[in-house]
Amino acid sequence: MASVQMLKSGGVSYFGELASKHYSLITAPFAQKGCMRVDVIMDQYRSMSIKAGERAKRGASTALEIKIQSPATPIPKQWPKYIANSQNKTNLCAFLSETWCHMAQEKLQLGQQIVLAGGFRDGQKAVLVIKGHCEELAPLRSDHEEADTRLLLHAKHASHDHKRIIIQSPDTDVAVLCATHLTSCQQLWFRTGVKDKLRYIPMHNLAAELGPQLCDALPAFHALTGCDSNSSLCGIGKKKAFNTICASELHQESVSQLGKDTTMSEDTISGCEAFVCSVYTKTTKAGSKADDVRYWLFCQRGQKNEVLPPTSDSLLQHLKRSNYQTVVWRRALDARQDLPTPEQHGWSISDGALQPVLMTKEPAPRGLVELTACRCKRSACRRADCSCRTNGLA
Repeated sequence: MASVQMLKSGGVSYFGELASKHYSLITAPFAQKGCMRVDVIMDQYRSMSIKAGERAKRGASTALEIKIQSPATPIPKQWPKYIANSQNKTNLCAFLSETWCHMAQEKLQLGQQIVLAGGFRDGQKAVLVIKGHCEELAPLRSDHEEADTRLLLHAKHASHDHKRIIIQSPDTDVAVLCATHLTSCQQLWFRTGVKDKLRYIPMHNLAAELGPQLCDALPAFHALTGCDSNSSLCGIGKKKAFNTICASELHQESVSQLGKDTTMSEDTISGCEAFVCSVYTKTTKAGSKADDVRYWLFCQRGQKNEVLPPTSDSLLQHLKRSNYQTVVWRRALDARQDLPTPEQHGWSISDGALQPVLMTKEPAPRGLVELTACRCKRSACRRADCSCRTNGLA
């Protein structure tokens, strides 16, 4: 779907023309020497998903569902509004997958293979298409929701017959997974960017440079410091956090325990909390608990509230979400992930959708809130634009 999003409507008027245009793009690698197999993997758009919140932030659409009856169905004029609707994405993926199956059987050369997965109405189905023939691939039948993880499953399957695998994606998540799950491939290249920014990254060389322990910690590190399904740490960028974890083998060991099981041990929680604290301050005087570091930084001069670390309670919920997402990534090479429900893992169901649990305790003692007063001269401020209301003090 990433390539569909980038190409948009492609300047064509009908869905059949759009399918033909994208077919030319997905089969372009066959022109390269030695390329005999191309895998095309699509996301599934489930309503109860940990990524649904991120999709909503990107702009949920109120556009009506459009069913693609045939290749002659016109493409909507307002493409961004159309493609923002998850049901329209599902319909489009199904249409493209079925159409490419028929086109590939007619146009492929002998020896060339296309594997399609994720886009069919049966989202678990994976199909192998060769010249004049199409069949379902049982080993690649999978319950993965994300194409990010399913890409690695297909790379593992392809590595049995091919020494060099190239994965194309614009997502950082996929690059992280490539470095972590490299062992299944002799050569794994990550292709990303477009036009003059297009580049091929040799993940086998990068993984060797980083080392096995750091590579093992990368998925958890990425989830902990911010990804599509989990928030980032306020004021902490990836570079600063990465430099911190690179400098400490203890932190690498602690963070690498995330995602090894669906429940976290006390040691894992303490170790990850210590890592987060070390990102905010290097001094040992502040302590290794988020509440202690938060108080210590608050007492320092010039500290703003928004750049303080989260409370220990809020961080625990963040760690639960990080752990769940890392479980998903660590099971990338398993056809059946058999994931537990996200509830009780940092999310709850509200209004029929998953919402992150930000905290389980009061943000401040009730007595403190009752004693807090604004600086208005009036005894009872009722102005809607008063600073006491905008700051949450009224």
